[in-house]
Amino acid sequence: MEKYLKCTFLLATLVMGSVLYGQADINPKENRAAMILEQLKNPSGDYILAVSHRGDWRHAPENSLPAIQRCIDLGVDIVEIDVRLTKDGHLVAMHDKTLDRTTDGKGKVRELTLDEIRAFRLKNACGVRGSRIPVPTLEEIMELTKDRIMVNLDKVEGETVREAYEILKKTGTVKQAIFKGRETVQAMRKKYGDLMDSIIYMPILIDNTKNPAQFVQDYNADLSPLAYEVTFDSEDSENFKQISKLREEGIFVLNIALWDDLVAGHTDEMSLLEGPDASWGWLVERGANGIMTDRPEELLIYLKQKGLRNP
Repeated sequence: MEKYLKCTFLLATLVMGSVLYGQADINPKENRAAMILEQLKNPSGDYILAVSHRGDWRHAPENSLPAIQRCIDLGVDIVEIDVRLTKDGHLVAMHDKTLDRTTDGKGKVRELTLDEIRAFRLKNACGVRGSRIPVPTLEEIMELTKDRIMVNLDKVEGETVREAYEILKKTGTVKQAIFKGRETVQAMRKKYGDLMDSIIYMPILIDNTKNPAQFVQDYNADLSPLAYEVTFDSEDSENFKQISKLREEGIFVLNIALWDDLVAGHTDEMSLLEGPDASWGWLVERGANGIMTDRPEELLIYLKQKGLRNP
C-alpha cells in the first residue's frame, strides 16, 4: 500500500509539473533550453531573458567552452557566439576573420585547417597569452549546451547557414539555436529556400536597414519570426519606433547593450556610471524582452532584484 501511495504521489507530481510548465514533454530540470524557447515564443514583461555576448569572456577567453560553461552555471538564457568556416569545412567559434587577436597564432580562419587552428591557444580578454584552451568547434559547443541553454549564432548569415544546420541536426539541437541576420527575407529565401522554415531565424534591425517598417512587414508575412534584434542610435530612429509595434504583435524584442549606437547610449557601461535603472531598466521599460550584455552576472542580479525573472 505504501509503495502504491508513493507511486500515486509521484504520478500526481509529474502531472502537476506538466500543467505548470504548459507541456508534458518538457522537464525544466532536464531541458532548460526548451523552457527558454517557450519564453521566446511567449514574451512576458515578468521574465527578461539574459543574453551573454561571446560567452562570459571576462572570466574565460571569448567564444571558448569555459566562457560558455560559465553562462550555463550563472543561469544565462542565451549565449551568443561567432562561427566561421575553416579551409577544410569545419565550423569553429571565432569572431574575427583572422586568429591574430584572440589566439597565439596568426592567419585567416578560411585559409587554415581545423588541425592547424586547434594547435593554437586562446588569449584572455586582455590579450594575454598562455592559456591551455583551444578554439572550439560548433559541434563541441552544441554538445556542451544541449538542453541547457540556447545559442545565438552570429557570422553565419549568407555564408554558413547550411553547414551550421547540418551540425545542429547531428547533435539534435536544431530547436535551441537561433540564426540571425540583417538581409531582407527575399535575399535569405533566395539563398536558402525552404531551409528558412526549418530554423529559428531572428532578423536584425540595424542602422543601415532600409525602410525598417517594410523590412519587418515582409519578414512577418513570410517567416513569422519569434524575435527581432533591434538596434537604434536614438529614440527618433525608425528602428526604435518598431519596438512598440513588435510588442503589440507579441513578438520578442532583443536589445544589444554593448555600445552607444546600438541602444542610444543605454549600455552596460551606463549601468556602471549611472546605475542599472538608467541602462537595462530603461530598455525594459521601452519594450525589451531580452538584453545582450557583456556583464551577464550583474545583469542577472539586477533582473532578479527587480522581479524580472519570474517565469
